[in-house]
Amino acid sequence: MFTYRSLFKKAWNIVWNYKHLWFFGLFASLLIGGGAWEYQVLTESLNQNFLNESTMSFGGLVSMGIFLRTLFLGFVDLFSYDFLTIINSLSIIIISFIFLAIVVWLAAVSQAVLISNVKKINDSKKEVDCGISAGLSEAQSFFWPVILINFIARVVVAALLFIAGFPLLLINLKDSGLMAVTYLVLFVIFIPVSLGLSLIAKYAIAYKVLDYKSSVAAIEHGFRLFVKNWLVSLETVISLFIISFLCSGLTVTVLLILLLPWLVLGVLFKLYWLIISLIIITIVIVAIIGAALTTFQTAVWTGLFLRLKDRGALAKLERIFGGSMR
Repeated sequence: MFTYRSLFKKAWNIVWNYKHLWFFGLFASLLIGGGAWEYQVLTESLNQNFLNESTMSFGGLVSMGIFLRTLFLGFVDLFSYDFLTIINSLSIIIISFIFLAIVVWLAAVSQAVLISNVKKINDSKKEVDCGISAGLSEAQSFFWPVILINFIARVVVAALLFIAGFPLLLINLKDSGLMAVTYLVLFVIFIPVSLGLSLIAKYAIAYKVLDYKSSVAAIEHGFRLFVKNWLVSLETVISLFIISFLCSGLTVTVLLILLLPWLVLGVLFKLYWLIISLIIITIVIVAIIGAALTTFQTAVWTGLFLRLKDRGALAKLERIFGGSMR
């Protein structure tokens, strides 16, 4: 019988026994928002700054357009300088672009590597050899599909976020009961739709990586799998959200207890080397925990995907109420 306890236990065993997968978790977190951006949807939707989030989603697009235009004009203007300045500037631009491209490539491929390796580990009864170089080599063909699916889901969620918050902006400009009702309705619709899109993207990527389906077919199958198992998917989101929240809170608490006294000492006596060292230590610890958490979340979702695709599963509420919620 399917239980979340067994699902999470398997995922934890993978995280603990295959620590080199944290390397992929670190880069995958750059693409999927600290491991799972549906949790960011929940946080942004339930906080008191929903209007700011919705307007920022639109403002971000406008700012990006302005930035790209300024960047293009600056690039054209660059050629009005002397030859040495042009060469130095172009070198910096090319190196920065190459570095960014490598990071993006690693982020997308790492997500595919984690999914593939989790399946190998789940299917095997003995320890699996899943090295870093071999994993990157096997998963590099999934770069564009992973980027495409993540991009489509994020753009649609950003658009929905802006649409849901737009009536609230009109309320601030002109008091209207109709706008208030419209905002409330859109807000209620936004949360499940956005979460659904996030989960469909997860399942679609799993279909692409594990079953080698085309991107369109993967999205279609991901949609069907989510619709058929929406309740167990939602329960998994909530469970992982709680785990992520507790893990983040525990990390912050421990860091404050261990490092805050030293930080105060460094500030009082102007020990800049100590302050810089503490900042570096904090960044490293947060990065390691974030990588492990992303690996755990990916292991959970991959394990759930395999279970739902092969045998299906009953959600906790369905087991309590006898499946009447389907």
